[in-house]
Amino acid sequence: MTIRSGNDLYLAASVRELDRLAIEEHHIPGFTLMKRAGNALFSALLGKWPKTDHIVCFCGSGNNAGDGYVLAALAAEKGIKTTVVALGNPDKLSGDARLAYDMAAGNKVNIVLYDKLDAKALFSDSQNNGVIVDALLGTGLSGEVRGKYRDAIELINSLPLPVVAADIPSGLCSDSGKVLGVAVNAQLTVTFIGRKLGQTIADGPVTCGEVVFDNLGVPGEIYRHVNPATP
Repeated sequence: MTIRSGNDLYLAASVRELDRLAIEEHHIPGFTLMKRAGNALFSALLGKWPKTDHIVCFCGSGNNAGDGYVLAALAAEKGIKTTVVALGNPDKLSGDARLAYDMAAGNKVNIVLYDKLDAKALFSDSQNNGVIVDALLGTGLSGEVRGKYRDAIELINSLPLPVVAADIPSGLCSDSGKVLGVAVNAQLTVTFIGRKLGQTIADGPVTCGEVVFDNLGVPGEIYRHVNPATP
């Protein structure tokens, strides 16, 4: 069984197992997968909005944020004005997410803390060809979104700019498809390794917008060991 077409649907725990198999059994470094995810996200963004001249990437504190930092680094390499709005303290990042942050910082990406964000100034020149990247919360979310993450999602939804979500829109339950208090309304979602059940049911289709799947080049045989979800 293979899902290179992205037709099969998975629960979040099953996708984590697919990820583990790729890393531990097939020796693909986690940071390699993260860089592939960031590249897929960036390519899909430019494919949909080729005139993009400013990217604002909202990053949390986990691997989802790492995908965003990689995208920011790639965009900066291409000469696209790029700003990361960091909700998670970059100094507390670890593992692959820290490597991704270092990659972005090394490419001179402008990184601002959400607590010090001047939203009016930041978005004043992004009304025409700006795009927002949602890399706040990943598939592990189970409880209602609260605090500054809720505030950031509400800010994103209030802006007149298109949004691309990394793996899944922040605030959407990847298993049930329900909005957990508040969720990013994306026009494009780029999802990795396995398409998530919640993207296709309940609030998922409206929240995700167009869904693009990328298996990140993992071996097809890993899918034999993990059963798809039953809608």
